[in-house]
Amino acid sequence: MASKLAANLNFLFTEGKCISERIRMAHRAGFKSVEIPFPKQELENVIAAKEETGIQIALINIDPGDSKFGNTSWPHAKESFKSQLNETISFAKAVSCKKIHLMAGLSQGDRTEELIAYKENLKYASQILEKAGIVGVIEPINKISLPSYFMNSFDTASDVIREINSKHIRLMVDIFHLQLIRGNITNAFSDFKDIIGHIQIAQVPHRHEPDVVGELDFSYIFNLIKLSGYDDWIGCEYTPKTTTLEGLKWIQKY
Repeated sequence: MASKLAANLNFLFTEGKCISERIRMAHRAGFKSVEIPFPKQELENVIAAKEETGIQIALINIDPGDSKFGNTSWPHAKESFKSQLNETISFAKAVSCKKIHLMAGLSQGDRTEELIAYKENLKYASQILEKAGIVGVIEPINKISLPSYFMNSFDTASDVIREINSKHIRLMVDIFHLQLIRGNITNAFSDFKDIIGHIQIAQVPHRHEPDVVGELDFSYIFNLIKLSGYDDWIGCEYTPKTTTLEGLKWIQKY
């Protein structure tokens, strides 16, 4: 399992000032893969760090444009979404990344119109991503962490994915958000295992390392992931309780 863990560089190795520096830090710590935001200001440096270390980039967030959390659900931003998607695909190809997180964005008010736009944008993305050989993943985010995020339901996300019916639009299952949104993780994996495109982990409720005291038993969860048939990278998207390196001791326990 350890060889399949990817360091999320929004959360880990933040001791490094830039993404390229964090890539090198993750590599020195033994990680073979990382997840990164869209590195708009340091594309060349990130490519250089990737080539220097040989580290894989498992997942990249779509270029968010002027919004920190994306705009896939914004009815007035369809052309911006298309431009940002194509720019992200170009970078993903340059670093051999096969997954892009299509961030929904913060709700602007009319969720009915936003759902229509969301589906339209994802249908467009599915066609472009298929040509590129890349998978787009959508992630429900809980209302406690981000109250106004548009995509906050695993059931809605599942319905959207099944309606689009493309292998290039899949579900991101962040265990932290899954527990806070609906719990019942065992049955959730049964419900969604055929559409899972990526998995991330963190303990609940404080989003620290999996081995800290919390609501979840990660020995059970890692076995559940294995039984589900998912065998790709698992993103470590948690906030270290102390430092990144001190917190990595949890890996030896599993």
